[in-house]
Amino acid sequence: MQLLFLGTAAATAFPLPFCCCPACSAARERGGKDLRCRASLLAEGDLLIDLGPDAPASAERLGADFSRVRFLLQTHAHSDHFDPGHLITRHPDYAGKNRLPLAIAASPETLAAMARRLRGEDPEADLFSPDFQRKLGLALVPLRHGETVFLGEYRVTALESLHDPAENSLIFRVSKGGAAFLYGTDLPELSPRAWDILAKEPLDLAILDQTYGAGIAGSGHLNADGAAAIADRMRREHVLKPGGAVYATHLSHEGNKAHQEAEALAAARGYHIAFDGLRLRAGGQ
Repeated sequence: MQLLFLGTAAATAFPLPFCCCPACSAARERGGKDLRCRASLLAEGDLLIDLGPDAPASAERLGADFSRVRFLLQTHAHSDHFDPGHLITRHPDYAGKNRLPLAIAASPETLAAMARRLRGEDPEADLFSPDFQRKLGLALVPLRHGETVFLGEYRVTALESLHDPAENSLIFRVSKGGAAFLYGTDLPELSPRAWDILAKEPLDLAILDQTYGAGIAGSGHLNADGAAAIADRMRREHVLKPGGAVYATHLSHEGNKAHQEAEALAAARGYHIAFDGLRLRAGGQ
């Protein structure tokens, strides 16, 4: 599977708009891999994980055709991961042409949060109304921890993330043609139940949260130490296939270095740091 990182930053983006800390100042000076949009991922050009505020513009900048997207896996509905204004443009009032149908897979609680945010964008929007779904060309796919669904050629398994229990936020194991990856952003830890499921079928690639740098404690997210520990355990317990890789995403300026330094620190601990525009191949398909 071909994967494209549309964004690799936490909620505040990187650099923060009004911050002059050393990390943000260095990012502005260096540009390139140090400039990060809010996190989202595109697989095979037609499966999107998280319709965040930066995702469509990032896709255009990186040469991806967003109009091909047919499947949306929504981890949760926080503002850096879901922008209702993008989804509402599928309404006929916006005069979109030749629109493909879109299946949205998320927890029931996240779908309810998305519905509330859509009503804030348009008081007449009702995500659960069959008529509204028809107008926007949507199909809702509610998922809970441990449930698996087939979306086209993709096999998607939902895993609890423990990031926002109120929204029952999820992470996703995605496989196609014998290749499999985990998208695990906004993750404070991998729960025992998640480990049990991941142990059944090894991964070609794991993508993990690294909101904070080493030694920085934060709520609801991994730091560099946590990402390194998960990467190490995945290899020890053969959750990763031989030669499988781990990449960190969802970086904030809190303790994280500029990309070159962050990558060197991560590589010494057995994983890598993703950057906006990074293209990876998961498996041999």
